Amino acid sequence: MIRVAWRSLRSHKLRTVLTTVAILLGVAMISGTYVLTDQIDRGFREIFTDAYRGTDVTVTRKARFAGQLVGATEGLPQDMVEQVRAVDGVEQVYGYATGMGAVVVRGEVVQTGGAPTLFFSYSPNDLTPPDYVRGRPPEEPGEVAVIQKLATDERLQPGSPITVVTDDGAHEATVCGVFRFAAQSSLGGSILVHTTLSDAQRWFGMAGRISEIDVRAEAGVSAAGLAARIRAALPAYTEVKTGAQAAADQTRALSDAIGTFLRPVLLSFGGIAVFVGAFIIFNAFSMTVAQRRREFALLRALGASRSQVLWSITAEALVMGVLASTAGLFAGLGVAAAVNQVFRSGGFDIPHSGLVLQPRTIVIALVVGVVVTMLSAVAPALRATRVPPVAALQEGAELPRSRLTRLTPALAAVVAVLGALLIAGGMYGGGSTLVRLATTAAGALSVFVAVAIASRSFVGPLAAWLGWPLQKVSPVSGRLARDNSRRNPGRTALTAAALMIGLAVVVFVAVLAQGLKSSFIDSFDRTVRADYIIAGTNYMTIPSDTERRIESVPGVEAVVSLDAQQVEAKDGVTAVVWGIDPVAIGRVWSFDWISGDDAALAELGRRGAVIEEQTAASLGVKRGGIVRVTTVEGRRADLKVLGTYRDPMILNGITVGMAGYDALFPKSQTFMVVAKARPGVDVGATQRAIETAMASVPTAKVRSTDEYKESTVDLVNQLLTLVYGLLALSVVISLFGIVNTLVLAVYERTREIGLLRAIGMSRAQVRATVRYESVITSIIGALMGIVVGVVFAWVVTTRFAGQGIVFSIPGAQLAAFLLLAVVVGVVAAILPARRAARIDILAAIQYE
Repeated sequence: MIRVAWRSLRSHKLRTVLTTVAILLGVAMISGTYVLTDQIDRGFREIFTDAYRGTDVTVTRKARFAGQLVGATEGLPQDMVEQVRAVDGVEQVYGYATGMGAVVVRGEVVQTGGAPTLFFSYSPNDLTPPDYVRGRPPEEPGEVAVIQKLATDERLQPGSPITVVTDDGAHEATVCGVFRFAAQSSLGGSILVHTTLSDAQRWFGMAGRISEIDVRAEAGVSAAGLAARIRAALPAYTEVKTGAQAAADQTRALSDAIGTFLRPVLLSFGGIAVFVGAFIIFNAFSMTVAQRRREFALLRALGASRSQVLWSITAEALVMGVLASTAGLFAGLGVAAAVNQVFRSGGFDIPHSGLVLQPRTIVIALVVGVVVTMLSAVAPALRATRVPPVAALQEGAELPRSRLTRLTPALAAVVAVLGALLIAGGMYGGGSTLVRLATTAAGALSVFVAVAIASRSFVGPLAAWLGWPLQKVSPVSGRLARDNSRRNPGRTALTAAALMIGLAVVVFVAVLAQGLKSSFIDSFDRTVRADYIIAGTNYMTIPSDTERRIESVPGVEAVVSLDAQQVEAKDGVTAVVWGIDPVAIGRVWSFDWISGDDAALAELGRRGAVIEEQTAASLGVKRGGIVRVTTVEGRRADLKVLGTYRDPMILNGITVGMAGYDALFPKSQTFMVVAKARPGVDVGATQRAIETAMASVPTAKVRSTDEYKESTVDLVNQLLTLVYGLLALSVVISLFGIVNTLVLAVYERTREIGLLRAIGMSRAQVRATVRYESVITSIIGALMGIVVGVVFAWVVTTRFAGQGIVFSIPGAQLAAFLLLAVVVGVVAAILPARRAARIDILAAIQYE
């Protein structure tokens, strides 16, 4: 029976290759995900280990609360360096000041794709000496050194002028050197800049303060022992770690971020691809078993047992699974490189350390590929064991119908109800986010299976309806394609289901994104009365005097600053506190009140607040309640809730008057400024005047409200493009499924095609018949995918309607998806149509 299985694989090479590729691509995505994330993980581990290799102890300020933004502390007193130096066992000690800002080269802000631009003061020491490739470290005020990637991209060299922009404003500087950090020329798109300590303190408002102290121990003194002595000598608000602990903690933080976001996201796309491949494998083995019914009957007649027939087919599946898994494992290396290139093109040049192929990756790739292939082949293999030896040797004998065929509608209903319950449990139930997402995903997969099972009952009529116009265009080829699609509805349904799954996810994402865009535009139009939005690039704040600058521009009627900083509003729950001018805000902003009204703004004072409804829900407070907030500096305030409003897109936190804001935060951080033009003025000319007033702040972007909306929508569209690219893999797999089905169908109908050719059917008509059948199948899959995707999106938007998300169908995109299905059908038919047209007429007529 092993020889029978091997002979079957060799004699049907194209079928074997197409079926193997279907699972290979999914395995490649999964193995590529692990390879890529392991490379990133090791790359950052090596960076941090190298960065702290000469440091035995580090001293920083403790975070005030969980979830506090990195770097959002008030730092340490500079004279603490001398306190540490006085501790017994200290050989060297240095203090550093750090901050975030932006770099402007030749008048243009250097874009980082969302990654930060980090500034570090340079201290001449041998704890962690930087690797300077050109020039020297900064020594005088106004000198900076830049990381090699920035120097290469912007053509900088020692002597090049640049502008450094921080919360304190714009500062002219001169490049004095180019360095690599921990042997890396790039850090995931982040820009690193070395400055003098005095410049860093001046630019980041840290006079007399530093961010970190690094220490080297004397010979013979252990890092842990020295850390304990330093910890005992310093105040309780400090956090003292060994250098190894600091490196491990920073590596772990990044690994956790990768493990909780990047890896699950990429694995979900791989899972979709494998799921689509499972449908194709099931369909391929079902067709193969049907075509080999007489072979199995002969084997049974010659004495083969049912278990031997079962073993023959499962052996084929095992070989395909091993081949697909092995090839997919190595193809995953290419997937990892491709995804990394996508990140690079988006500005995230993520560091990685060569090839990382963990044993875990190998095991997962082999297990997924083999298990999915074997499980997909079980039902067809069991069906093969029920071939009657005598009846199947008769001309035209058919396989016995499955015992479950008559229960198909009930089975589909049961699976659909199970899927609906799982989706409801995931969306409305409790538990961790990961568990809820997994439950929802399981429910969605169950719904896909239910639709695939139920579709065999309506695929026939749908194929007849779709084939009608083709029959009018081409009476012979169109009718044959129409009849062939209806001949075996189960086969057509499974082939279409493979495309349905991938396209349903695409449609779901498209509809959800359209709803998000519509929600944003609707919310923006309801709340913003202004004509201009001034905000920072690269998520930077803008100077606190921006409001004053714009007020002096002729044609401007009203200007309001929106300041924002992070607080802890409840144990473990962080929020954003927005500071506004409660008197002027009504001229440029309209609150969408849930409880309360505009009168609440006049009552804000120093201890009043209004809260966005989602923040209020997460904090468990209502109008009239009290919410206690704690700043990163440790200031506390009990704020009385005077009202709640809906604004999930911009003011999504706690809003207070400037009197209350200034009492909480000693330093303002202006996130956005909104301005309104006087009636009757030239809006465009006024915008240009505002741009002139802000010319000295190159990171401040002046946009009209329409431009601001467009830029936000563009961000969503960029994310959509990335998602579509990842989902394209499932569509490609479904294309292989259609090709495989058509090739097997042509093989199955060899005699029929020969007879048609013998009575006058042309090669072109044969090719058209196969092509039309492929298009009908693709459109059926697209229609099912569109319906399922729209329903999924409606369920999700209904669940989150309270957060302002609306249900909106992108009609043009859905039409484009249907057109894509036609293209997929035409492309998938090229090879099978060519093979069908080249069938020898005499040999085909004699074929059995």
